[in-house]
Amino acid sequence: MELTTFIFILLIAIVFSNLMDSAWPKFPLPLLQICCGVVIALTPLKTMETIDPELFMGLLIAPLLFRESEEADMLALWKIRKTVIFMVFGLVFLTVFVIGFTVNSLVPEVPLAACFALGAILGPTDAIAVATVSNRIQIDARIMNILKGEFLINDASGVISFNFATLALVTGTFSLFDATIEFFLLCVGGFVVGWIIETVKEYFLRTLKRGGIRNTAAFMLVEILTPFLCFFLAEEFHVSGIIAAVTAGSMQAFRIHKLEKFEAEFTTLKKSIWEMITVVFNSFIFILLGLQLPRIIQNVMLVPAYSIGFAMLVGLFATGVLFAVRFVGVVFGAREIHENEMKERLRSWLILTLSGVKGTVSLATAFALPLIFDNGKVFVHRDFLLFVTACVIVYSLVISTSLLPVIAKPKKHVRRNHAHIAILEEVIPVVEKSGNTCANAVAIHLKKRIRELEYEDFGEDERKFAQTLRSEFIAREMTLLEKQRKNGDITQDEYAVYFHLFAVSAAMQEGTALRRYVNRMRFQLRLSGKTADAMRKGAMDKVSGRRIQEIFWANTGEIADEIDKKYGKRDDKILSRLVEERVEVATAVMERAYGESLQQRLHEEYNREILQGFALEREILAQHIADGKVSAREADEIRVEINKLETFAIESVQSDVTRRLVVSRANKRRKAVRSKLGEGKGKQ
Repeated sequence: MELTTFIFILLIAIVFSNLMDSAWPKFPLPLLQICCGVVIALTPLKTMETIDPELFMGLLIAPLLFRESEEADMLALWKIRKTVIFMVFGLVFLTVFVIGFTVNSLVPEVPLAACFALGAILGPTDAIAVATVSNRIQIDARIMNILKGEFLINDASGVISFNFATLALVTGTFSLFDATIEFFLLCVGGFVVGWIIETVKEYFLRTLKRGGIRNTAAFMLVEILTPFLCFFLAEEFHVSGIIAAVTAGSMQAFRIHKLEKFEAEFTTLKKSIWEMITVVFNSFIFILLGLQLPRIIQNVMLVPAYSIGFAMLVGLFATGVLFAVRFVGVVFGAREIHENEMKERLRSWLILTLSGVKGTVSLATAFALPLIFDNGKVFVHRDFLLFVTACVIVYSLVISTSLLPVIAKPKKHVRRNHAHIAILEEVIPVVEKSGNTCANAVAIHLKKRIRELEYEDFGEDERKFAQTLRSEFIAREMTLLEKQRKNGDITQDEYAVYFHLFAVSAAMQEGTALRRYVNRMRFQLRLSGKTADAMRKGAMDKVSGRRIQEIFWANTGEIADEIDKKYGKRDDKILSRLVEERVEVATAVMERAYGESLQQRLHEEYNREILQGFALEREILAQHIADGKVSAREADEIRVEINKLETFAIESVQSDVTRRLVVSRANKRRKAVRSKLGEGKGKQ
């Protein structure tokens, strides 16, 4: 039961961290997830006491690298193969020696072989951390390709270097010749295992297809099991499991996809499932790091020879040395960086240097440090090296996420939806003129799609401004309502009904979940006074729906004019969008959104006209392509969006039983609402 609770809390932490990343995108997601892990570790729950490095690499890292290599541009990587090979092997080995001698000079009590092992632990660049850091900055395609090629393979070179260092630490012997031969065999062996497994898998799946067996679920399970099989089978043969998984993924990148129904279904399913797996695994990896931190700190505090402060300083110094070594290696090894201006060249060098973030691969490798030597002595420096590793991971994340946005150019905000918006704006008049039963409902649907596309095109400043306008609109409405009530422009009953229907509803549209909750509580407290008394005395039976609509339109127009005067032309598009949102909310509230509107959405006529709208979109798109208004790339993106919505519209048609049930309930609710608003009694 405790394990079930622990897993459940981990899943909650994954959801929470990703939601917080959407709300506050500038705060690094890995650091947020590390904090979540620390909080969970401080609870009374039984958490993971230690990490099995082989299980960690096989269950989490191997599938992620398999998928990453499958999606990599192998042709682009081949063009920069010399730089990638240097970064994967030369730079990692250089890091091992420099870190080894540096840490040994700072802490002579730690054996040199153990310091070399620390260098091997800190050698690999973490793919997940790099992806997180690079999401919010503009990185040149050449630099990104170098990074991708580096983290696809450098886990193997770092782990192999670590194995040699720990062997020397445990046994006290080391042979450079034997190490070189073993390194070559590990890499070649991993490649052979990955190639054989992927070849056998493809032959097996082709045989099933020829036999008429085309089960997407079964094929997907084979796809997911491939990286695990590659890794653990390679490890059984004592070769590199990471190289095996990357090889299998790379072979899939070269596979030619046939244009057939089953291939399309399988590819769509595979993409969706791998996206989910990637998010969950990436999140779990950093939460896992946070889970380990409190225990590592506690163990370091038990060793009298060290203090937490001293260990943190060693970690900080090691981080500085790592970046310095990487910068030197980048300057002399990254041949693809050859900008004409020295300023731009230096910028590229620094971006590539600061992208050398360390992650949980390093921590997992560190947990493979021996507990006892061959002579029976306990390795007392193990927890110290673990803590230094954790410090370097956190330091590198903080330094990279802090400096990269300053050095790199911010990601350009590209408005991608203008062509699609123009097409929809041409579709709407045609739909409205059709005179069909559900033309109005379909037009509302299309206008809502336009607003969604416009919002996607908003930059960060525009989104903040839109939020500011929304908050100001609600605040002004509250003030205006109070003023109207005090001046006698509206009665207490009208105030109560309006406040109950629209003020709270508007508050529910504003800001984050926390802000919406605070607004709701604030308005509920206000409702508990005179407004609540009026509602209890049947205010809704005394006020007509038409009167509430009159107040709504008058207030909306007055507030919109005030805001327009305050902000000038800056708010034209955003203010128009906000007013449209309010009108939509008002319509939904007055009709309760579960009456006529829902019936239309569930009606076969509505679904049929929606599908006709998609056909009309394609016709107008074809005309725009012929007129040169839309590029080939934009046209492809628009087709993909239309296909997604059309597929969803077709598959989401309710059954006849469900339709009858929902429409029946909607009719009853609509009649009840109209009766309360006085429309059923003829009150005007």
